[in-house]
Amino acid sequence: MFRSNDEWALNRQSEAFRATMAELALLLVATVCATLADHFNSHVLTGLSALLYGLTVVTGVVIQRRRARAHWQAHRDAAETVKSLAWQYMVHGGPFDPGVPDPDGLFNQQLEERLRALRRIGWQEPAHGPGAAPDTNTAPVPARNTLWDPASRHEPDDPRHPQITRAMRAVRDKPFAVRKDIYLRDRVLDQLGWYGGRAVQARRSAAVWSSLTALLTLLALVAAVARSAGIASGWDLSGLLAASAATGVAWLETRRHHPLSYAHALVREGLETQRAVLTRSVPEELWPQAVADTEHLMLPQHTDWLARFGG
Repeated sequence: MFRSNDEWALNRQSEAFRATMAELALLLVATVCATLADHFNSHVLTGLSALLYGLTVVTGVVIQRRRARAHWQAHRDAAETVKSLAWQYMVHGGPFDPGVPDPDGLFNQQLEERLRALRRIGWQEPAHGPGAAPDTNTAPVPARNTLWDPASRHEPDDPRHPQITRAMRAVRDKPFAVRKDIYLRDRVLDQLGWYGGRAVQARRSAAVWSSLTALLTLLALVAAVARSAGIASGWDLSGLLAASAATGVAWLETRRHHPLSYAHALVREGLETQRAVLTRSVPEELWPQAVADTEHLMLPQHTDWLARFGG
């Protein structure tokens, strides 16, 4: 379930971004044609501009009907829910403490409860992935750990619990010190690196796009002033430059570089604090709650909540 939802999430994310890019590109090219038609008094360019504006409307309708962004977010939430539960099951975290009489049954119950909310908004479990390769942040059991047998680590050994793999059971049977080491190394440190890298990447992209839109806006102002002063009066470039700046702003908002940079940096700070706590001062009896608190930091819903304050 994790692998299929992860692949579908990546596929729908790419579809959503491609569709938005196509819509913005059509709108910008239509504006260019309209500007040229006005300057050269060309009926052909006017017709082409009208056609492109019409295609932009059609593209927007298709985007709304496909709901790629909603499906992407639902599949990502499902994938991360399964991964988080798998880690808690493996290391005796959250509700899966050592005293639970039926951890396998509890796993199925917890999974069903968390997926029920996603089903209400239209999520459906995919029968198989679309063939997209999962990214480096989505491996529930990192291959670098020699504990895992590559031939069987993702295979269930009980048909009644198809989401519980041999590797998960192998970790759950380990002593506390071993489980703690595996969790800190293969979950917490791995996610620290991922969130840190994404925060830097988002911050750089935000800086590039913000600078570009600011430059285009400044050029639009210069063009408007020049036209009002009688300089280059034959061209109305201010509208075209303003449309280009608006396109840059729309793309920046679509990719959410600013809020995600803020959110990922905060999640990384929280994980660093949790890593220090888990490493030094958590006894075995408090371990389940500490793991649950750590997993909460990595849920997509938590990142989205933080992103609302970083926009």
